[in-house]
This record gives sequence, structure tokens and C-alpha cells, in this order.
Amino acid sequence: MDGRSKVTGEVRYAVDAALPGMRHAKLLRSPHPHARILRVDARRALALPGVVCVVTGEDAARMPDPRHGFSVRDQPVIAIDKVRYVGDPVAAVVAADEMTALAALELIDVDYQLLPPVPTMEEALAPGAPLLFDEPHPGPPLGVGAGSWSRNEPAPNVLYEYGYTRGDVAADLAGAAHVSTDSFAVSRIGHYYLEPYSGVARVEAGRVELWSCNQDPFMIRADIARMFGLPVNDICIHSPMIGGGFGGKSYCKHEPLIVLMAMKARAPVRLALTLDESLLTLTKHAGILTLTTGVDAAGRLVARRSDLRLDGGAYADASAMVALKAGYRITGPYRWKSVLTRASIVRTTTVPAGSYRGFGGTQASYASECQIDMIARRIGIDLLEFRRRNLLELGEPFAPGDSGMDSDLRRGLDEVCRRIGYHGRREGGRSAGAGRGMGLAVGIKDGGGTGNHAQAIVTVSQAGDVTVSAGTTEIGQGAATTLCRIATQALGLPLANARYAPIDTDRTPLNNGTHVSCGTTVTGTAVQRAAEDARAQILGFAAGHLQCGPEDLVLDGWAVRRGGETFPLGPMIASWFGGVGHVFIGRGAMKVPFDERSPVRARNLFWMPSWAGAEVEVDLATGRLRVLQLVVGADAGHAIDPASCVGQIAGAALQAFGLAMFEELRYRGGAVPENADPRAYRVPMAADLPDRFDCFVEEHGLGPGPFGAKGLGESGMLAVAAAIANAIEDATGARVTRIPFTPERVLDALDRLDADTMPERRSAAE
Repeated sequence: MDGRSKVTGEVRYAVDAALPGMRHAKLLRSPHPHARILRVDARRALALPGVVCVVTGEDAARMPDPRHGFSVRDQPVIAIDKVRYVGDPVAAVVAADEMTALAALELIDVDYQLLPPVPTMEEALAPGAPLLFDEPHPGPPLGVGAGSWSRNEPAPNVLYEYGYTRGDVAADLAGAAHVSTDSFAVSRIGHYYLEPYSGVARVEAGRVELWSCNQDPFMIRADIARMFGLPVNDICIHSPMIGGGFGGKSYCKHEPLIVLMAMKARAPVRLALTLDESLLTLTKHAGILTLTTGVDAAGRLVARRSDLRLDGGAYADASAMVALKAGYRITGPYRWKSVLTRASIVRTTTVPAGSYRGFGGTQASYASECQIDMIARRIGIDLLEFRRRNLLELGEPFAPGDSGMDSDLRRGLDEVCRRIGYHGRREGGRSAGAGRGMGLAVGIKDGGGTGNHAQAIVTVSQAGDVTVSAGTTEIGQGAATTLCRIATQALGLPLANARYAPIDTDRTPLNNGTHVSCGTTVTGTAVQRAAEDARAQILGFAAGHLQCGPEDLVLDGWAVRRGGETFPLGPMIASWFGGVGHVFIGRGAMKVPFDERSPVRARNLFWMPSWAGAEVEVDLATGRLRVLQLVVGADAGHAIDPASCVGQIAGAALQAFGLAMFEELRYRGGAVPENADPRAYRVPMAADLPDRFDCFVEEHGLGPGPFGAKGLGESGMLAVAAAIANAIEDATGARVTRIPFTPERVLDALDRLDADTMPERRSAAE
């Protein structure tokens, strides 16, 4: 529905908001990874013509509650006492234009007392390590259910810890026929959305109005109300089209600061970050994942002990939830007798980490699926058969107390094998200076969110025009089209009759936000129920007019049928109401219920499995990796809009391809970002893409959403990196355990092999 406006440039984004008297803001960022702020002197900046005001930590300290964070509230609106990473905002200049604001930044004098940085998890956890925070932050940890535990700040520089236990792992590992322990590393990466973070705020007569590119407008409204001590009804968040989010625009970011600047400036204020500033706002978690897995003599998985350490950076953001989800998903889509998981978030003096497409599932699936492949090779079982033997059956619970598997995992895996030519492949290995091989992987994550809630309103006019009002933000996933299609299908009206109403929190029904692929299932169900409510009203009206029961009528386009007779609704409504006619207003809601019997406090609404197959070629002399084929599939339940489903899978798969092959935010000397710049940060280009790229949609019709649908916005991310890593080992015999798979890391893995087993590489190098 919005494709034409996107490609023609007609779409308006948050950065396009223009208000009378609007001023422009720029941020002064810390050049130090860790320092105490002794003094911020803005007098020279304030003397510059065109400068309206300067906001510092002193302004933030006067707020009722100047900090935000999804679970642990530790991030100040702007640095108050300390800076904790290179890029931490120290001051904000509001001026008549951006150039003046930029010039003023150079005139602000800041005195710092330098403190020792802790740029790595190892340094942060070392005895006597400098503390990022002197005091813990009060507040309850995330709620969990049976078998799980959750703790905020359990140790110095540890933000959060999640654990899950079932069965006796120690005993089962001791009794296993084969036990493997392996560690895997994932690097910090940026979200790299094309629309940098931006927002415009206006504060007049005590009322706050904010235009934001945030995925969670109602959460932002609640945060601003709390932080400024304002009634929720005095705050309105407008959410226009968003130019990509991938989780990076979830939860609170710079919105409270924009509001604070507008209050102090007494004028509307616009803050628009650059792409490099976005890379210094939020990243995906780096981490080390160590798995110990036991297998019995029949090649069946028995027990897994997992230790996940994720680098949360300087502030909490959504790290606690990421750790919980990664820890719970680390077992993958397999059957286990016992499980013991510990996942922790470590604070470091680096860019904060938070939600990223897949929400911990990408890290977990990569580590788990790599080890599954490695174990099969060690014990001499066919890689495909090992997976098929251990995959959860349709309807089998993921864990005690959780929902059953709603997808045929073997069917999807078989389809990947068919499409990539796995059964007709030649055996992987090296020849003529190159290695060629194939790899498979299965990923899974829970979808729909824990306790998520959505409301919707569907209105139908006298002419049969449909307006859908719901709080799922459009971030490029095609939500507007899908939700309108759900409404019109329920009403039996053409999609062309529908429009998706602009989102603002004064008028739009409540929504928990756009994440965990809940738009189709949670919001979609609310929309379907609202459309069905409107449909019942229409039939009830027509029945009263025709003096029959609603059950006697069938809605057929913008008319009703009774037997062989058809009655157009437009004239019927006009004759009864006259004048401006009538609007039928349907309402619906969806709430994911809590359930303490489930390990994560709610039975999962639906499962998002995905399957990937990769064929690679590795240059043994240089380590250069080329992906020849990449096949990715995901289960949509029912594809309401097939083109959108394929687009979601393809977009996620190529994003995962980027993090597997290229993407990595690097630090110089461990403390200073060296490539937080769109010119230096490596993302896939067209020339980098696989020679053959194939995506497919599985439809099992078992989703909880409208017409059996499930969400799949994240699914395509999950299995890609592991499939490529497994293909590298198939091609070379070498296992790369850290993503991205750079030539240097491939060569390092090759070098770790016994030289006597590598004559092909030595010959190629010579």
C-alpha cells in the first residue's frame, strides 16, 4: 500500500517534521571512554549569535527522574556525573540552525578527571576492576517463571543474570557417551538503518508533543511522563513512517533529551543524528557463548550446560531482556533431558548494546547450530540425520510449561536441502587451492512477546471505505498493508478500500510496540476482532432495516445478500441516517496472557523457526570466502501477504549475511571506536551477495494470528551465520568460531589445523 510513496520519496519521516519557530540541536560527545565530569563551561557557546541554549547534566539532574532503561534504569538523559563510553552525550546545543549548533559545540569547555576504562568483559570482571556505577539501581528484575531465576546487578560490573534449570545436568553429562565443550564469539555490530535517529519536540502550555522515529510510541509516552513528572494525557507521540529500525529504535533513546531541550529553549527543537552518531547510540551485543553438550550412544542429545556472557556496553537499555531470551533459546529446536543455562550481561566502557533483530536469538542460534554440526562430525553421524533425529516434533513442548512446536521442523529442513541440492552434492573438501562445501542450520526463537497487548479500531464509512487504526509502527516491514489486508478480508471488502491511520498516542489505540514480530499476531488479531465487530454492526443494522435476523444475511462486498436478493448498503444507510451518513466503529484487543508455569512467565504465543543452507568456496591461500549459494526459509503459518513475507525473509537473511561476513564495530586500543563511520563500517554491497540467493515461505497454518498466520520479521536472521560457518568446515576442515568470518579469521582457523593434514593449502601457498 505504501510502496509507491516510499520509492517516489513522498513518504514523510520524523526528520521531515517542520514546526513554526523550530530550532536545531547538536550533541557534544565525550572523547573519553571513562571519566568524571568536573566542569562544563558553555559561556562561550552561549555568546555565539544564534545559540538559544545549552543543556547539560545540571539540567538533567533537576528532573524528577532523569534516567531510563527497559529493566534497569541507569542511562541519564545526558551525562550527569560521569561519561562511560566514547560518544556519551555531555552537552546539547540548541541554535537557530545546525551549522550554528555545530560551531557552538567547539566553544564548550569540559574538564574531565580521567578514569581507567574497562573496554572488555575480561577487564570488567577482573578483581578490583574500576566500577562504571558506584551504586546499584533499585528495581525488581525481569519476571520469570518455573525453572528460571533473574537477578539485577549480582556482581561488580555485571548488569543482569538469568538462569534456567531442568533435570540433573551434571549427572546426565557424566552418563553421556560423548561430551563436547566449545566456545563461540560474536562481535559488536551496528543496526545501520538508513534513517538516522531523529525527533522533533514541542512543549506548549504544559503539553508535550513529540514526532519520533521510535518503534514504541506508547512506551516512550510512559517514560517521558515518569521522567518529567507529567500526566500521560499531557503527552502526545506522533509516529510517522520509520526508515528501518531492527530493534535499534526500540525503547527510550534520545526522546527525553529532545523534550528537555524544547522545554529549556521554549521553542520546538529538532535533533537529527548522523549515521556515525547512530553507530554510537546502540549496537548488537558482542559475547562469548560456551556450550557443554552430552550425547548418548544412539546419537540423541541428552544434556546441555550453557554459559553466555554478553557485552552490554555502558548502559542497560534492553540488555536484561536480551540475556533472558538468549539464555532460554540456547537449546535450539531440539529435545533435551536436562538443561542448565546461565546468561549474564557485563558492563564495559563501550557503546550501549540493546535489542537487535532476533533479540538474542541470533547469537544463540549461531552458537548452538555450530556445535550441533561439530558434534555430529566428531561422533561420525550424518549431519542431516543428526538434526532430524533430535528435532522437536510437531506439538512437542519446547520446554516444560511452554507451548508446543507449531511447525514441522523436518519439512522445512528437507526443503532447504532440496533447493540447495544438498543430496546431490559432492563431498566437501579441498582441491586446486580452494575448498568447497555446504552447511545447514536450523534456528528458532519465540514470537509475540511476553504479555504483549494491542488494541485496534476499524471504521467503515457509508461508502464502504475502511480505516484501520492500530499502534504497530511501519518500519519497512509492510505492516500497513498486512493489517489493512486482515481487516478487509474479515469484512469481505477490497484492499483498495482501506487505509492505515497515522499513529499518534492521542487517537491511536494502545499498543506495546513494534518488536518480537508481534505485528501480525498480536496487533493483527486485535485488528481482525475489530473488523469482525464492525462486520457484526453492519449486519445488525441491515437486519433491522430488512426486518430479519443478522444470521439471515451475508456481507457481500458493500452489500448484503438475503437468499437470492442483494441490497446495496450505501443507499440503505443514507435512507436511514441521511445527511452525513454513518460510520461503523469496530473495536478489538489482544493480550498475551501471563503464565507462571512457563520458564519465561508466559507460554510462547508462536514459534519462529527458520532453516538455512549455504554453499561456500574458500581460497586456501588467502582465506577469502565466497558464498556461492544461500537458501533461507521461514514458517509464516499462513502468508497473508506473500510478497511481504518473502521480503521479510530476504531482508533478514541478507542482514544476517552481513553480520556473518563483514560487520564489526572495532575498538582501537580497546577503548576508542575506530570504524564508527558509515565510510569505514563494512556492510554488504551488491557485489558481495551470494551467487544464488533463494528464499521460501513455509505455511503450516498453525499460527495464532488471523487465518493461522505467524510473524516472521526476525526468523530469517537466525540460521544464516551457522550455515555459513558449517559450510566453511565442510570445505576446509577448519572451524571458525568467531563472526564475522573475515579472511584473517579463516586463515587463523586453517593455521590451527595440523600442517600434515593440509598439503593442498601448503601447495597453494607456494
